[in-house]
Amino acid sequence: MAELGDDLDRPLSFWQHLDRAAREMRLYSDALHKPHLTAADLCRRHLAAASEQE
Repeated sequence: MAELGDDLDRPLSFWQHLDRAAREMRLYSDALHKPHLTAADLCRRHLAAASEQE
């Protein structure tokens, strides 16, 4: 879903919901053990970018 959201340039609310789902599934803790870009990383990047624009 993160890759699709990235391709479609989804709004901040999409990334907030995806972030919540990733946290509930504990994807962020798993992402720390993977050397490549994960969907959780992509979600965090979009949230960070949106917060910088505010």
